Amino acid sequence: MKRIIQGTILFFFLSITAAAQLNFTFLPELYGRSVDGLGSFQVQNLGTEKLSGQLFISVKENSSGSVVLVVTTPLTTFNPGITNFPKPVYSNSAFRFSSNAYGAIASQTRNIPPGDYTFCFRFVPQDKSRFEEYENCFDGEIQPLVPITLLNPADQDTICNKRPVLSWQPPMPFSASMRFRLLLTEKKAGNAAEDMLMKTPLLLLDNISSTTINYPSVNPELKEGKTYYWQVVAHEKGLIVSKSEIWEFTVQCKEAVRPGPNDSYRELKLLVNGNYYIANRSLKFSFRNDYNIQKLRYAILDLSGAGKEIKHLPEVKLQQGLNKIDIDLSDLDLKPGNHYILKVYPFNEPPVEVRFVYTDNDNTEPQ
Repeated sequence: MKRIIQGTILFFFLSITAAAQLNFTFLPELYGRSVDGLGSFQVQNLGTEKLSGQLFISVKENSSGSVVLVVTTPLTTFNPGITNFPKPVYSNSAFRFSSNAYGAIASQTRNIPPGDYTFCFRFVPQDKSRFEEYENCFDGEIQPLVPITLLNPADQDTICNKRPVLSWQPPMPFSASMRFRLLLTEKKAGNAAEDMLMKTPLLLLDNISSTTINYPSVNPELKEGKTYYWQVVAHEKGLIVSKSEIWEFTVQCKEAVRPGPNDSYRELKLLVNGNYYIANRSLKFSFRNDYNIQKLRYAILDLSGAGKEIKHLPEVKLQQGLNKIDIDLSDLDLKPGNHYILKVYPFNEPPVEVRFVYTDNDNTEPQ
């Protein structure tokens, strides 16, 4: 009889242990990007009674084996069923960041740096004599929401400036402690672009804090007729955050198109392909408006001023069909001899770029 009672008691406790189990649901690609996002998970109590205990959330970067942080929650009770973990409870947790680069970035920015991670959720019950510990782990790759993107010079572009302004868009999320490395080298047949940039860079600039930089005056200028590769790498505390694509551009200064005193209105599309236009006080071009748009959408950028956009442009009204447009540049504070870009944005079509050199001469006869 005693053995029967003991067996019944043992079966009773085994049934409780088997029935009391927690499962966690977490989406690492969505919520693993930030320290605050780690608190966005669900808990499923498969048992029939409440479970009280603490959660330990650990984040480990797999390629380096580095632990980024461990979050220890206050004592929490989970009812049977599925519940979202309470935000106030998570906010009152203890956050222990590692002393490595991953932990330093997460502590400073509250963002998890890019990498391949394992996120583990471990439950430690308050009553360890009755309930067991449970753990669920999730693997996920974290990449920037917006990768770093090169802007100027554009890919496959032809430019005349032998000391160009190089600009790019930083990755998102962006941190003030982020720095950039710029690599540029000459394109040579039979050599892979990435290998040439890494092994024989013509220009290597590091710890750049801005997203625009002038080609250094201390370096030899780029050569006429040569094609160049360039790439920008974003890094933070020694960790690579994002790499741009490798773009190429060619330095080719074709003869400028010099207008005469009664310069005709050129078609907009004919002012591209590497030529640049000498604009004496005004820009003259024809533009076909097939969509009955009322106003011309355009911008003028100063290539000599890091691509700064010229303000207070005159309004240009359009009619349906062919328009002959004359933009007065004399009141726009343009500097004679400087290079500019006219960007026109047709409706439902890619923008058209036109390079021009501004002049302010009374005599416009060709030389």
